[in-house]
Amino acid sequence: MQGFDRGGGADVGGMTVARSYQFAGFSESDRHAELRRLRAQATLLWERELMLLRRAGLAVGGTTVEVGCGPGFVAGSLAAATAPGRVIGVDVCEELLDIAREVVEPEQGGVRFVHGSAYSTGLPDACADFVYNRMLYQHLDAPAKALDEVRRILRPGGRVCLVDVDDAWLSLYPQCDAFERLTAAARHAQAERGGDRHIGRKLPGLLSAAGFTDVTAEVVSVSSLELGITTFLDLTTQFKALQCGADAADLVDEVYRFAADHDAFGVTGVFAVSGTA
Repeated sequence: MQGFDRGGGADVGGMTVARSYQFAGFSESDRHAELRRLRAQATLLWERELMLLRRAGLAVGGTTVEVGCGPGFVAGSLAAATAPGRVIGVDVCEELLDIAREVVEPEQGGVRFVHGSAYSTGLPDACADFVYNRMLYQHLDAPAKALDEVRRILRPGGRVCLVDVDDAWLSLYPQCDAFERLTAAARHAQAERGGDRHIGRKLPGLLSAAGFTDVTAEVVSVSSLELGITTFLDLTTQFKALQCGADAADLVDEVYRFAADHDAFGVTGVFAVSGTA
């Protein structure tokens, strides 16, 4: 299994963008597996996610920007939920954007995809009514700079919603040593590339420091009771092997075996933090 490019960067408009997620660094088989994971992540709990976004300020009409849109699965759902508004998906990875343009754009009107980064979207000032950043900030080495870009593209009074993880809210019971070792290894590997698996708890302070007002935060639980333990591990644990490289594959297999043998319960808390520009 091929790991990430240790360089941790891509060039966008002449600027190097460091991040701890690089789809282009995966092997072909890992890319297919990751696309399956991303589609499942985007669809399995979409109704709950949409309710969360409505509470954060997502409305019908207007312009919604999803920064870090990846293959565009969520952007397509956002377009359906906000029609007749428009959705712009922004991502730094051209390969993922190609998938979004090929798969999502033909199926869903009102959505388009552009190349850009969290630090430099290339979009005009004050062009967005709502900005969504989903599982993005855990991969950024300069989250405050990314929030400056969000403020630039939001109209006055527009809303931003950040949804991300915090490994302190991730657990498996009964306790599994392989699960603990894999989680710790992935956290350290991601930190080495500028990422932060504890970003969730920091998001409210980051929004306030960036000048956003009316900051709200909630932690949404996702568990194996609603997904089943295999799907829960597919979404929360399989990806960690990509963070750690080939040596983690045996740990992942051990976690799955343990969970099946012990009728394990898994739960994680996903942070949803929003604010007004």
